[in-house]
Amino acid sequence: MIEVYAIRILPEQQFMEMKEELLILLPEEVRDTMQRYRMVNVMQRSLFGELMTRKILAVKLNSSGHHFRFQQSEKGKPYLQDNPYFFNISHSGDWVTAAFCGDSEVGIDVERIKKVNFEIAERFYSEKEKKKLFSLRGKKKLEYFFDLWTMKESYLKLLGKGLTKPLSSFTISGDNGRFHLSNDIDNIQEVYFRQFDIDKGYKLSVCSFKDDFENKIRVLNINDIFIK
Repeated sequence: MIEVYAIRILPEQQFMEMKEELLILLPEEVRDTMQRYRMVNVMQRSLFGELMTRKILAVKLNSSGHHFRFQQSEKGKPYLQDNPYFFNISHSGDWVTAAFCGDSEVGIDVERIKKVNFEIAERFYSEKEKKKLFSLRGKKKLEYFFDLWTMKESYLKLLGKGLTKPLSSFTISGDNGRFHLSNDIDNIQEVYFRQFDIDKGYKLSVCSFKDDFENKIRVLNINDIFIK
């Protein structure tokens, strides 16, 4: 089963009052990395992602999340050393999200919807995707742009390739929450997409090799991510 979690970041003043209490929950080397962030919101999103991941994995594995050691694949995808439990993290705006699966890779992407220059679609979207996108107008066009963007990103994160694989090299098509992948010569397995409602003004997509998604996001609060 693929589970999706989310937590909203705190108002800046509240976070600053709790910052040290939260940082002390992490191993020293991770704390040092977090404290290098100059922008408070960037630090908070990274910190919440780290704590949420450690807490969920600690529960799943009946272990202490404080002592987990994460590694990165060649393309930068994080994984838990010496354990096959799969996870992926994404954050944007006020939200930090993560997807977890015990027996299959997973990719997740959340984006805050904002005005874009649709000309960038010429670079990142396939011909079929552009045809559908430019047939739309107004709000539908903007939302479809982010439907495609989050699904493309979630697929690349599933594969662990990041932007080393061109976004225009494969096609995602569909609507009304039902999308599929085509025209990707590198893909050797069928993949599945699921979109989740997280907040007005956001798009959230998850991609997996398994069509076994929970129906809803599990929204956490600050007390839920304290680890032992």
